[in-house]
Amino acid sequence: MKILHVISSAAAGGAEIYVRDLSAEMVKAGHKVFILFLDRAEEAGRDGGFEAKFLREIESQGIEYGFIGAAARKKPWQGIRRINEVVSDFAPDIVHCHLYYAAIFSLFVKNTKVVYTHHNIRLGAKAVIYKLMDMKVSRYIGICLACKELLESVSRKKVVRIDNGVTPTRIQKRLRGSNEKSGDVVKLISVGRLSAQKNLELLISSLAKLDDVRFQLKIAGEGPLRERLEQLAHDKGVSAHIEFLGNVSNVDELLYEADVFVMSSAWEGLPIAQIEATLSGLPVIVTNVGGCAEIVHKACNGIVVDELDEASYVQALEKMLTNNSLHHLFSQNALAYSNDYLIKTSADKHIALYEEALMA
Repeated sequence: MKILHVISSAAAGGAEIYVRDLSAEMVKAGHKVFILFLDRAEEAGRDGGFEAKFLREIESQGIEYGFIGAAARKKPWQGIRRINEVVSDFAPDIVHCHLYYAAIFSLFVKNTKVVYTHHNIRLGAKAVIYKLMDMKVSRYIGICLACKELLESVSRKKVVRIDNGVTPTRIQKRLRGSNEKSGDVVKLISVGRLSAQKNLELLISSLAKLDDVRFQLKIAGEGPLRERLEQLAHDKGVSAHIEFLGNVSNVDELLYEADVFVMSSAWEGLPIAQIEATLSGLPVIVTNVGGCAEIVHKACNGIVVDELDEASYVQALEKMLTNNSLHHLFSQNALAYSNDYLIKTSADKHIALYEEALMA
């Protein structure tokens, strides 16, 4: 089978990493894959060095790639022309769109089946856009139950739930909590873009309210809010305990070294970073948005904060950071119950869905 994935950019985002790993798994299974990116790194204000590494990796795995160009966001005819060029040259059996811009471009692609995955709990476009997409999209995929239900609310087509997965060879596993002592510095890790979605103001402000808890937080990720967040950490008096790492390529090592994974997002899909943390054996604290709680409920490895306020998040931090036995139990559970989130499982389900769509 020949599969064309269309995604935003070769960046460090969860959806982009997932599509990369999914494509590699599909190639291993004997399929041919082309990834078409909408933006170049410099166009989207992302890390050019990461993009170069990303492209080298997919090329080494036998994956072809190309670019549309960010101008197509405002000039859709350019996107339509480019996607048709790639379809003409690559002749895919399936065009798999991972952003709604791509699905709109695909409305004008002939003689191919289109699948659309929604990677977030927010639509990103008006509901009427999804009615237009119904004209071309054969199958929709929701990456968690919350995303599936969201798509079902705006589409008349079949929506299938396929949870995100992670390549296990990228994960270093470790049991936490067994040798910790009361009063030890607790190493926290946050992974994600420094943007409004990740809501890191809540995390930083909540950490500033902790009494008699020693912690060190590392924040891995790039984004437009870095200066504001650094200033907030300074104003709250916790800058000495928070390290902004920027974009990194050693997330596996950072997760391995950490004691607790923390996420304070205002909205999500099914976060790849949280899945990676869970597979590594990390206890987690996450907000109850998107599919975050679904992972915790399946793996029983952390605390879900239902309210997006400091009081609730501080309570979760205090409970996690001061209870070694709970910390240890959550880590054991993470290692024991997270194997549903493997990339091969996701890839197998995608291939079955493609085959079903082609036969319809």
